Amino acid sequence: MQSWVGFPLEGLRWTGDGGEPTWYDTFPGQTRRGFCATCGSHLAAFDYGDTIIGINVTALDERTGEDLIPVNQSFRGDAVAWLPHVPDTSRGPVRAEQ
Repeated sequence: MQSWVGFPLEGLRWTGDGGEPTWYDTFPGQTRRGFCATCGSHLAAFDYGDTIIGINVTALDERTGEDLIPVNQSFRGDAVAWLPHVPDTSRGPVRAEQ
């Protein structure tokens, strides 16, 4: 399970000791993922042509604040039964019958 936060690529700087992650094309020409060169932790992912990069929340120095509260959940049908679903608030209010 991973939690991601999106940041604009423009102006993004890698400030950790390891610098910029080591990048691998997960899906060549479509998606690349960044890993820590020291420990191999999965840090980031982005789709080619996109202006937003997904950073794994656990890779952030600061992990508090309401701007990191989940607003959507991918692969709901594959989620473990004991984990409550995150309401999809990224698309506005959800009607009761949905």
